[in-house]
Amino acid sequence: MRLLRLSEVEIGLNDRVFRHARLRALLLWLAAFCGDAAMFFGAVTGKWKPGYIFGPALLLFLLLFLRFVTPRFHSSNWLVRANGAGLFAQYRSYLNYQLPADELSVVFISYGEIAAARLIRERVQTPDPAHSGSTQTQFLRYIELELAGDTAPLASALQVERSAKPLTKKHWYGSGSTLYLDYPLTMSTPPFLRIRWDVVPRAARFLAYLSQYVRIADPVSLKQDFTCLHSLSHEEQQKQLRDLAVRGEIIAAIYIARKLYGFSVLQAKTMVDGLTNGQQPS
Repeated sequence: MRLLRLSEVEIGLNDRVFRHARLRALLLWLAAFCGDAAMFFGAVTGKWKPGYIFGPALLLFLLLFLRFVTPRFHSSNWLVRANGAGLFAQYRSYLNYQLPADELSVVFISYGEIAAARLIRERVQTPDPAHSGSTQTQFLRYIELELAGDTAPLASALQVERSAKPLTKKHWYGSGSTLYLDYPLTMSTPPFLRIRWDVVPRAARFLAYLSQYVRIADPVSLKQDFTCLHSLSHEEQQKQLRDLAVRGEIIAAIYIARKLYGFSVLQAKTMVDGLTNGQQPS
């Protein structure tokens, strides 16, 4: 197992590359843009006056959504690269391509270091911070790798990535910084490494390729409910909050902490940050 910078990744012509879909996101954005143009046209010609209201709102959404489309066309947009020796997995989100390129952000795992792999389907329920009393449901897919050998360096690297700070950049409208709380690789319980699979080709294609080198275990379906933590012990609440934060659901973890303990936003954020930074639950 080796930790690498993005520039150190060995790229071969026969690599199997798994990345976030480009064409699908672009077509979706273009379709919405055409719809927005139709709204403005209908408003200007007097055929649909509400276009003056909905057109600008949709345009604002499109400008914000564009920040998720353009990174897919960067060379850093890949999650896994596999070759005959092993696989490279990028634990830095493709959305955070603006972070320093000289930082470690990729792990290489040889096939001999993988004891088994499996597909995990997970149904996750969390409180909806935008609507008090409501819940939201996510249906997630992971590839779980059971690793052999010392996983401490990788676990430490994943922790360092979660503590990354946004870079401030100057723009024509002023200075700003952005850091997406998106973590594609997690290791809550070593030696099991989870890769969140929201890329193409699908997980089944990856496992079929991996089956040449690694034992593929039976798939597992899980349910996680983070909406009823008040009935748990304090220690278990803290473990669940840490698990939620490690998934990248920082806002939901802060929201739940405020509800559980009556914290302010700052107090809740400090506690969640402490849990994700490896402090013992208290």
